[in-house]
Formats: sequence, structure tokens, C-alpha cells
Amino acid sequence: MIYRLLGVVIACLAIGLGTPDRAFAEIDSHDRELLVRVRQACLWEGPIGRQAEQRGSGQRVREVGRKLADDHDRLDAQVRELASKVRVELPGEPTEEQRSWSDEIAAAVGPGFDRLYVNRARAAHGSIFGLASQVRAATRDDAMRSFAQTAVDTVMRHMTLLESTGIAETTSLTVSPAGGNELGGGDIVFGVLLAGLAGGATFGLVRVLGAPGRRA
Repeated sequence: MIYRLLGVVIACLAIGLGTPDRAFAEIDSHDRELLVRVRQACLWEGPIGRQAEQRGSGQRVREVGRKLADDHDRLDAQVRELASKVRVELPGEPTEEQRSWSDEIAAAVGPGFDRLYVNRARAAHGSIFGLASQVRAATRDDAMRSFAQTAVDTVMRHMTLLESTGIAETTSLTVSPAGGNELGGGDIVFGVLLAGLAGGATFGLVRVLGAPGRRA
């Protein structure tokens, strides 16, 4: 009887201890990289967005800075919560390159500030877009897939907002991405292709299901 009870206890402990390990095993190197890079992006793009909100010489730049900063506050809370669950250690500060970007933007004034902010921020978003799309397509973890989708949606929205200022340069996406894990042009094209396919499918469904007078 005692041995039987002991066996039940050991089995329960094994189940309880095994669950986090199985969840953790679902997270691969690309998943971890996305969490780290999103955290680093939030650490510099949130504060510099607040500066744009306060110091932008154009009203649209100030509006865009506020919206991006608000989004990064929310995204930072999400990435820290998910990283805690999947046991990924996040950095506490941006990369050296990101700090240099912040310093460069902060030192500018007037229209020069606006232009630097918009194009540096746009380049940073472009550099992470391919990775977020790759994780969205390939991760085995449901929570990670949902977060990657949020990252993809956020990056697309932010790039559109930055471009709405009218001062985004077409060459801004060629700026070297932050951090040591650079994404090549093929990664960005892959991400854009995935997003385009998803957007096209959504648009098609809207046309079929939402067109006035169309019957199911």
C-alpha cells in the first residue's frame, strides 16, 4: 500500500514538473531571437517616440510618435509576460547601435529631427519584419505564434504610419538592422510576401462576404 501510494506521488510530481519542460521545448532559437529583438526595439523606440511626440516640428510626426510609443508600451508588456512564461531572459537595455541611433536623433532639431526619427524608426521596423513573419509561419508554440502575429501587425502599422508623414525615404530600409543578427534582403522580401498573401486573402474574403447585395 505504501509503495503504491509512493508511486502515485512520484507520477504526479513527474507530470507537474514535466509540463513546463514540454512547453519550453516548443520554443526554438528563432522564437527566442524574436522575443529578444522585440524587447530591444521597445527599449529604444518607445522613448524616442515620446521625444517625437514632444519635439517633432510637424504635427503629423508628433501624432505618429505618440501612437508608436503607446504601441511599444503595450508590446513591451506582452513580450515580458511571454518571455517569463517560456523562460527566455530578456535584455535590460537596447543595443549599442540602437543607443547611437537614439543619441543621433535626440541631437537633431526641427525638420532634421523629424527626418532622422522617421527614417531610423522605419529602418528598424523593416529589419525585424522578416524575422517576425518567419516565426509566425514556423513556430510550434501557439502563444509564440500569436505574439509573432501581433509583432507583424504592429510593424506593418508602424511602417504605414511613418510613411504617412511624407518624409520617409525609400532607401531607409537599407540601414543596417539593430543588433548582431542581421537579416538580409531575402528575409525582408519573405516577410513582405507572407504579409501580402495574408492581406490578399483577407481582402478577398471581405469582398466576397461583405459586398453589398451579395448573397451567400
